[in-house]
Amino acid sequence: MKNQSATVNLDLRMLELRQEIWDTAQELRHAYDRFDFVTDPALIEAGIYDINALKSRYDFLLRKLKAMQGLAVRPEASAPPRTEPACMPAGNMNGGKSCPS
Repeated sequence: MKNQSATVNLDLRMLELRQEIWDTAQELRHAYDRFDFVTDPALIEAGIYDINALKSRYDFLLRKLKAMQGLAVRPEASAPPRTEPACMPAGNMNGGKSCPS
C-alpha cells in the first residue's frame, strides 16, 4: 500500500510539474509577443532579460521532469562532440574543409 501511495504522489508531482512547464511556455510566448512591439531601448533590454529568464526556467523545469522520469541528461551531453574541424572560407584554407555554399 505504501508503494502505491508513493506512485500516486510521484504522479501528482509530475502533473504539477507539467502544468508549471505549460504555464512557463505560455509566459515565454507572451514575453516574445511583448518584445515584438517595443521600440524603446530600455524596454528592449527588459524584454531580452525576461525572455532569457523564462527560457532558463523552462530548461530547468524540463531537466527536472526528465530526471523524475529517469531520463537525466548531463548538461554537456546536449551537444555531440565535434569530430572534425569547422569549415572555413576557401580563401583561408590550407588543405582544410571548405564551407558548402
